[in-house]
Amino acid sequence: MTQPPPAANPNYAAKIEQILAGLAQGDLLSLGAVSVVGRGPTAALASAGLSQPAADDLWSLTVDSEVGWYVVLSGPCDIVRTPGIEPCLTVCPVMLVDAARYRELRHGGYSPREFPLPYEKLRAACQQDKDADFFPVADQRYVASIDKTALVHPDVTTLRPLTGPQQARLAAWAGRRYARATHPDAVEEHVLKKVAPVIARLAVDGGAITPGKQSLQQKLVAATDTWLVTSTEKSVTLYPVLTEALAKFAGLLNTANASIDEGVVKAAVKRFNGDLASALTPGSGFGIKVVPTTWDSMSAAEYLDRPEWLWESDPDPLD
Repeated sequence: MTQPPPAANPNYAAKIEQILAGLAQGDLLSLGAVSVVGRGPTAALASAGLSQPAADDLWSLTVDSEVGWYVVLSGPCDIVRTPGIEPCLTVCPVMLVDAARYRELRHGGYSPREFPLPYEKLRAACQQDKDADFFPVADQRYVASIDKTALVHPDVTTLRPLTGPQQARLAAWAGRRYARATHPDAVEEHVLKKVAPVIARLAVDGGAITPGKQSLQQKLVAATDTWLVTSTEKSVTLYPVLTEALAKFAGLLNTANASIDEGVVKAAVKRFNGDLASALTPGSGFGIKVVPTTWDSMSAAEYLDRPEWLWESDPDPLD
């Protein structure tokens, strides 16, 4: 007698349903690999340290997570649907970056390709020594589909490293990979591309300095949770969104009333404006200003009118 496929077995199907019901976007799976196919010489093979093929050769490349975990990118509705309707989950690998890049991702603006993950929660799961450098990110350069029915295998495990708000951030990051806010070409070329390295440098350098000894500009960047931006014909406004938790860590909190120290922030903005203005393309005619804000102080209309700023990684200056 012919046996039904596993997914058609009622007990098997119930097990899959139970696993999917407990899975969320941003969770980690111990199953996955990304297959990339191409033709001829390519940067993908070069980055993997492999020799380049002939011009007409077809090739395939398997990209594995450096630590054996994969981040679920599928949205909640696609996760819980049965394999008959939605047979696969979309995932991307967890990869490792250095400390400077991790600080840049945390405080210098999100990359559309890399999302920083909470390293202390993942250290044990990835069998990393407590004293070793370990800075994991979700890497959306490579995505793959995972068969949902494979989740019932006893060797497949899941992990939830993100809090609810962090899951919401990852969801927004995953969506914006394909729906990023755009700005006029002149604003990108003469302003945003010029000031992004300044902010990134402040984030990286500030993270390497003993707490309390950072410059005012470094403290302002460290206290920033998200960057928003608006532009007119010749003026660009950056809105660093400060939070009390980050402000406390950065030394921008008024201990007397446990609120963000507006006087210190004002002084920081004055210096910060000067740093950014000097980075603009000379003679472009653009002006820039920084207007710190908080989530609580913005109306919904203001937030919708101020798209989040997601800048690209800096190109290699020697390339």
